Amino acid sequence: MAETKTLRQAAADVLRERGPLHYQELTEEVLTRGLATSSSKTPAASLNAMIAVDIKRNGNKSEFVRVRPGVFGLRALHAAGAKAEPPSPDAVPSEGEDGIPTKDETEQRVRTPLFPTYREVRHLLKVWPGRPRKQITGLQATLGELRGTPQNTVDWTDPDAWIPERLSGDDQDLASAIRTKSGKTVNPRHTYGHWLLSQKYELVEEGPDGNLTLTDRGRDFVENEGGEAEVFLDEQEGLAKLLALVADNGPTRAGGILEEWTEYLNRHSSFGSPSTFRDTLRRRLNNLLDRGLVDRKSTMYSVTDAGLAYLQRVGTEEALGGDEQQELWTLAKKQEASVRESLRELLLDMDAFAFEHLVKRLLEEMDYQNVQVTTRSGDGGVDVVADIELGITSVREVVQAKRHKRTIQRKDLDALRGSLYRFNAVRGTIIATSRFSKGTEEAAFAGGAAPITLIDGDKLIDLLIEHGIGVRKRTLEVLAVDADVFADLEGET
Repeated sequence: MAETKTLRQAAADVLRERGPLHYQELTEEVLTRGLATSSSKTPAASLNAMIAVDIKRNGNKSEFVRVRPGVFGLRALHAAGAKAEPPSPDAVPSEGEDGIPTKDETEQRVRTPLFPTYREVRHLLKVWPGRPRKQITGLQATLGELRGTPQNTVDWTDPDAWIPERLSGDDQDLASAIRTKSGKTVNPRHTYGHWLLSQKYELVEEGPDGNLTLTDRGRDFVENEGGEAEVFLDEQEGLAKLLALVADNGPTRAGGILEEWTEYLNRHSSFGSPSTFRDTLRRRLNNLLDRGLVDRKSTMYSVTDAGLAYLQRVGTEEALGGDEQQELWTLAKKQEASVRESLRELLLDMDAFAFEHLVKRLLEEMDYQNVQVTTRSGDGGVDVVADIELGITSVREVVQAKRHKRTIQRKDLDALRGSLYRFNAVRGTIIATSRFSKGTEEAAFAGGAAPITLIDGDKLIDLLIEHGIGVRKRTLEVLAVDADVFADLEGET
């Protein structure tokens, strides 16, 4: 009688035969061929967790290796047949002479401060190759020494002005190339983080002639957006984890995921100060925003459809829920869209005067003071008046509430602007359930005129959700396997 194998043992046999596979395909192969059975309702998630725990527990002694997110292979075959790869993101601390684990760099992962957008890094990886390393580091050293004075200030936001004035020789040549070849999107003064990232992950290397050249990983990063090199960087630098946090908690402010992000950094980085935790979060959110994986409305972040597709494709090491986790993220996003549409219908169905009081409440939640709804007649188009603190100064602002479906035209803006003097106001806002015409948007901040802020229907719904007006955010506790706990307990034993 043939020996009954466990799901994990059968998985090892299939990997030995077929090579690296995604855990879902691996599970299907094992069960379809009858190599093992599983009583789990989600066998793929169970196998994923088993292998992850084995790698966490045994490190380099595990027979399994994580090739990339969600894809596993056998360590012996991978080491013998695969091209040289960076240390696995699942690598655990190696043991010292006394048998106590020592934390190595691969466990730290999130190591790059001043984290850039990948778009800017790609621009620089088209400029740096062919130049000696000392030219790149030389420009950074020169820029680090340049300082303005109170008598001679420098506007570093205008590279086209300070590059020819402040730089010369190779420094000027390289800075000009960065500015020109990036389509004037990269400021040469702020490229230190880009260089650190490229060095830590060996995107460039010195060639035989002493000049920099792209590595295989660097070439894949430049040529294949969303490719293996980019996915590897996301895993190493915590972006995959951060995207999952936004999917779990969104719509959310950055502060809403800071605690979980801090906990992640405490496990996977050497960063230790609260200011650094916030800065690493902000910069990586900007990276995800630039790639269209998350969306920001006002101060609220949410995962996009592209972000969900990315998570489904690559997974994350710590999200061991398998397909169920992906389904929850998708359902949460659909439910958010449904709530937004319901809010839109309710706003359009409100009594006009009730809508003005809704705007009053919103302004109060946004820290406006002395908020008052004007009388129904003789208001000159002004529906709400309020004061707002700007620095150490309090200024008066007038608001017009437009509850209808038609597009707001320029004449509405002009009427509000013309009424500012009647309330001693210095600025105004139009809050509408519809959209604004192009002419209205162009006139909102016309030079020499009082500024008028425009808040359309989508923005209004964003603000209502952000400040919890007309919506309730319910917390749903979702269980996920924590591979670290099982590995740590066996290590203690």
